[in-house]
Parts: sequence; C-alpha cells; structure tokens
Amino acid sequence: MKKITYLVVVLVTLLLISSCGNKKTAADYERMLDSIRKAEVENELLKPTAGDPVIQFLDSLAMKSVPMKYSEAFVAYLPQLEKVPPVMNSRFDYESNVDLYAVKLPSYQHFHVMLLAEKLDSVSTSLYLCTMNQEYVMVDRLCIYEQKVESKGGTLGTSRLEYFITSDYEVTLVRYSRKEDDEHEKEDSIRRYVINKEGNFEEVIIEL
Repeated sequence: MKKITYLVVVLVTLLLISSCGNKKTAADYERMLDSIRKAEVENELLKPTAGDPVIQFLDSLAMKSVPMKYSEAFVAYLPQLEKVPPVMNSRFDYESNVDLYAVKLPSYQHFHVMLLAEKLDSVSTSLYLCTMNQEYVMVDRLCIYEQKVESKGGTLGTSRLEYFITSDYEVTLVRYSRKEDDEHEKEDSIRRYVINKEGNFEEVIIEL
C-alpha cells in the first residue's frame, strides 16, 4: 500500500510539472515509473531477510567460548565446528570447492566473531578468526594457525603459527620454525592483535 501511494504521489508531481510547460508523453511517464519500480526492487533485494539461508545457518552454529589457545587435538578434530555448505563459501571470500568449517565465538562490541577452519587436505588445516557485521558480511580475517613446509636459504624446514586468544580478543600469535637438520624448533616471532572499532584486526605493540 505504501508503494502504491508513493507511485501516485510521483504521478501527481509529474502531471504538475507537465502543466507548467514540460510536455511529456504517456510513454515518458511509463518509463519513469518503470525506473522507480526497478530501484525499489533492487533496494529490497539488498536487504537481508529473516529467511536468508546464510543468516539462518550462521545463527544455528554452536558457540565456542574464549579464552582459547592452540591445541594439536583441536586442530586435528575440529570439535564443535560444522561444515559450511559450499554455496555459502563466498560469504568468507572462498571459492565453493574449498572445505570450510565454522563455529561462533562470543560477539565483540557489535560484531559477530567466527572461528573458521580451512581444510587444505586430509591432514592439513589452517584456522582463521573472522569478524562480521550484523548481517554476517565479513569485515576482516586473521590467520591464527597454519603449518607449512618452506625453504630458507636453500634448506627445507617447517613453520608453524600458534595462537592464544583472551576473552576480550587480544590475539597473540607465535611463529616457530625448524630446519630439517635441526633437533629443536625455535621461536621466530611473536605478534599481537586486537579488534578495532571498525571490526578490523589491528596489530599492537607488545609491552615487555
């Protein structure tokens, strides 16, 4: 009813303009109304609806508490995380052929926070923290765990990123590495991040 009233008002306005000397044909008015209808439809399509399957799925995910820290068993078995339907991968900026698993974390300020796992193969997994707005559109993503083989100076070795996350989302990431001929791994770097007011992960100075 509101849309019909709006269209009537537009028609009356156009007629008044025409009476002041701007002569338009019926076809001109029809094209104007078609443009208005098209704009209204596009505007409605952009709005999330209560029946949006992406919102319904993400709302239905289990909640994992914080603080939390790296655990070999957690990375291996991903308890509580649920497989993301491939058609929803784009919500996390992934192609549909990637295996993703997700679980909700407590909200921070007015942002949703998700823990996302990317299964690289049957034994390799990377973990990410994702911030999302109220309509579950992703704002930022931070890798918090990965393990990979890399070459440094012509020598193969392994690199692993581990995490510790406090209840107020102060995220500490420690990177370890070990060359193939080393007996023990070493700590390469330690970095810390917080979620800023825009919902982005912002690196901060670590106070010693």
